Amino acid sequence: MIFDVQRFSTHDGPGIRTLVFLKGCPLRCDWCSNPESQRSSVEILFDPKLCILCHSCLRPEFGGAMKEVDGKVVPDRSKPVPDGLAAVCPTRAIRLAGRQVEVETLVAEIARDKAFFAKSGGGVTFSGGEPLDQLEFLKQCFEKLTALGIPIAIESCLAVERQAVEALLEYPIEWLVDVKHVDPEKYLAQTSGSVDQLLDNLRLLSKSAKKITYRIPLIPGFNESDEDRELILGFIGSLDRASPGAPKVDILPYHELAAGKYAQLGRANPYHRKPLSNETLESWRTSAARLGALVSVGG
Repeated sequence: MIFDVQRFSTHDGPGIRTLVFLKGCPLRCDWCSNPESQRSSVEILFDPKLCILCHSCLRPEFGGAMKEVDGKVVPDRSKPVPDGLAAVCPTRAIRLAGRQVEVETLVAEIARDKAFFAKSGGGVTFSGGEPLDQLEFLKQCFEKLTALGIPIAIESCLAVERQAVEALLEYPIEWLVDVKHVDPEKYLAQTSGSVDQLLDNLRLLSKSAKKITYRIPLIPGFNESDEDRELILGFIGSLDRASPGAPKVDILPYHELAAGKYAQLGRANPYHRKPLSNETLESWRTSAARLGALVSVGG
């Protein structure tokens, strides 16, 4: 189950990349920038500003997934999402987040850009959601992609069982790992996850993976303070690493670009904060560089 494929990206790994976004995530971060990734089922993204009241979506074959209330068309999110619902909307007021895709179909789509990967040092990045939640699908994709010589990266929060990480260590993967916090109470309060699981997997991965980037989503009110900085960077600096040279650290500043997605999903945006100051970002960059890290700010 995926919800997007973005081609010709220059983020989330080196070179020109194809990004594959898988649906489903064990965490519920308050600031999540891809809220449509959290649930593993297909969801309706509805933009009422684009609706022209053509009523095509109200046809009986769509099972009441859309309904009319007080002269306005709105989703009925208690109903299953039928195939073809988005296709009947002439203005794209209705979009679906989530579709089933076969391994062979996805690999063929990725392989279309193999020449661009080769020229730029790029490849494919699996993101989400949490890609490791669909472990068997990933492994089947990796077998075929590796045979084609296409480099692979994974963006993961590592909120998974240790066995899932171990199952992928045989592949030449570039890991992009979110290190949101190392404090158990803070991590639990705003992600609903266990920091022990993250840290255990991170220790394993750091000792085993040749290519790993530690990505710190910098969130005001959660992990931007001086104390937070010393804890997080101190933990990264303490890790035994298999990869030679300086550790790579990406500092990803908070943004509110997902606000429109929450509205289209019919959910309240749970997190509103002011952007971080340049001084805060610079203090993180300086501290990470002091560890000897290769630092990127902004991805």
